[in-house]
Amino acid sequence: MRLGAIERRDGGVRPRDRRRTTCAATVSASCALLLVLAGCDASGTPSDGRAASPGQRPPAGKADTSEGGPDNGDFNGDGHDDYATVVHSATKDRKRSKDTLLVVYGSKKGLNRSWTTRADGGFQQLLRTDLNGDGFTDLVGARPRGAAERDRGRARALFGGPRGLSRPRALDVPAGFRPQAAGDFDGDGKTDLFDTGSGGRGDADGGPSARRSGTPARIVHGPVGTADGRPHEHARTSVPPDMSQHGYAAPESAAAGDFDADGRTDLVLTYGYDAEQDDSAPAGLSRTAYYRGTADGPARDRGVEDMLRRQSAGGPDGPSAPAVGDADGDGIDDLLMPLALPVSYAERKAGRGGGVGILHGARSGLGTGKRAVRITEGRGAGFGASPAVGDVNGDGHPDIVANTPGFRRHDGLVTLLPGGPDGPSARGAQEIDVRSKGLPGTPNPHHWNAFAVQPPLLDTDGDGCDDAVVFLPLHNGREGAFLEIPGSEKGFAPSRARQFTPAEAGVPLRLR
Repeated sequence: MRLGAIERRDGGVRPRDRRRTTCAATVSASCALLLVLAGCDASGTPSDGRAASPGQRPPAGKADTSEGGPDNGDFNGDGHDDYATVVHSATKDRKRSKDTLLVVYGSKKGLNRSWTTRADGGFQQLLRTDLNGDGFTDLVGARPRGAAERDRGRARALFGGPRGLSRPRALDVPAGFRPQAAGDFDGDGKTDLFDTGSGGRGDADGGPSARRSGTPARIVHGPVGTADGRPHEHARTSVPPDMSQHGYAAPESAAAGDFDADGRTDLVLTYGYDAEQDDSAPAGLSRTAYYRGTADGPARDRGVEDMLRRQSAGGPDGPSAPAVGDADGDGIDDLLMPLALPVSYAERKAGRGGGVGILHGARSGLGTGKRAVRITEGRGAGFGASPAVGDVNGDGHPDIVANTPGFRRHDGLVTLLPGGPDGPSARGAQEIDVRSKGLPGTPNPHHWNAFAVQPPLLDTDGDGCDDAVVFLPLHNGREGAFLEIPGSEKGFAPSRARQFTPAEAGVPLRLR
């Protein structure tokens, strides 16, 4: 993940010079034929269902202490990006379930299912950032908003190092604090964590008691971790100016990035309240809020909010769950907006109505530089979901990858929008779905395969082309599968896709 970004609500990835490695279609001679006939895992061993040995670690890497910090895709600094996700397992009768954090490390041959870190405890909203400034990327998570009371506030971090991530360590943050974005919001050079708060009375999870039990948005200022990979004690906490719209609604999503290149992280917040028939709703509610990073922390900028609503093409509400990435390669973060376009019922039934909007960052501010771009040529309901930026074909121009979750009865579709001198566009777009030629494994014949890229785009094999990881829980007779689709000079190469099951990585989907 050298040029691109994760689905960056964490605000942490900086543009980087890509290694000028030609990402040709290469596989080892011993595995090339087996990859087609029988399937090989990322380490070159046959995919015969054997479970991975628990806790094996990759070879030692090196810290990146250069200006701007490490590549957020790589936890151990070995030049191969690593994959992290939360796997949900359950018994057949669904009476018992369990969430497991699974990290699979990259290698010369892609993700190696034998090199893993696993942790129980239901991590959610995973953030990749360097908490302690040691040159290694750390992984931060917390229990979901609806977790049991005893589990709330257990924000934890796994600190990166030469041999991978540490065991989970509880962070010294206020009770109930749920990290949902990371960045340097005050420009002091240290990583801060942001929590949107919860409990607005107009929220879906609000109600009559929300005003009493809700929590405001908060920032825990860095350093949050120590140099030796431990949580920093007594980190300072601040409460930004009213982000809950007079207590009515907490932000539903937070996209963090430095949109004006001033060294301070900015925030785009979206809200999901329903005030249409609520006489108690305060005046001046907004579905979108924009906060500029300043020396004193985030400060609201309503002028940018008006522009966001105009550019979102989704009516007066503004964008829904935007992401962040450097889509034009100028070194400044851009805002990627999934678009819900106003179309007729017939058009929607035909699979139209979605899109991706690009609002460019500039030194003069978000949306003040290059003209905004809208890409609406995708097929299927919901085109434009979870957009991510990377360089899939290794040409040095950022590409965009977006999902279409409603395609063909929720089988899902992934679209690559290739970049060029003028930025990403639909020209030469590539579409991949669960039936694409060459993909390994057997999809669910009854649809609902949920084929979608899990951001970020990662260069797991270090060849200079970003790869995509897709998790399919219904694949192979509900055994589940992770598909790693490599990038190449021609885009994604599904015929070279690698497959491994959750069980092979030590996390079976079916509990006994």
